[in-house]
Amino acid sequence: METDPRKVKRMAAKREDEMEAFCLSLKDCGVSSRNLDAMLRKSLRQVIPQLDCTKCASCCKEAYVVVDTDDIARMAQALGMKRSEFRAEYIGKNEEGDTVFNRRPCPFLRRNLCTQYDSRPECCRQYPQSLAVDCTEKLENLSANYLVCPAVFHALEQLRESLPAVTTRREQKSNRKKTGKP
Repeated sequence: METDPRKVKRMAAKREDEMEAFCLSLKDCGVSSRNLDAMLRKSLRQVIPQLDCTKCASCCKEAYVVVDTDDIARMAQALGMKRSEFRAEYIGKNEEGDTVFNRRPCPFLRRNLCTQYDSRPECCRQYPQSLAVDCTEKLENLSANYLVCPAVFHALEQLRESLPAVTTRREQKSNRKKTGKP
């Protein structure tokens, strides 16, 4: 299993169209959402221990960090700030209207480590395992994270291998384009 984040990112970029088609096909693949979640969780549990997130930190560099009022209160307290000060300095909205840190990479990332690890937001505590909860409801997010997180990349590749019959016309068409076959 490839563990170098740069190499995984290149591999993911080459397979992006295929994986996007695969992720979209999961909704109608004949496997229940509950079973897909279980399969994805199992794959993540297998691959995460083999990776060192501190060598990558792409999630902290590229993804929006969604926060809620509890996260803001916890982090403001840890930083010795008032909530209003914390909001003014660090909080904004993304294109979907979610409450997020107002910049990427995460303002608390230093040398691929979280400077506020003990008080980090809940979404950071749960990532990437949170993608394996109702995954058929967030297939676009799952496919986007294929490019961001090596654990998600490997887990989705394992899932694709375990569901070989799930091939969509879009995926077949993508493969024909790449090979030049009609």
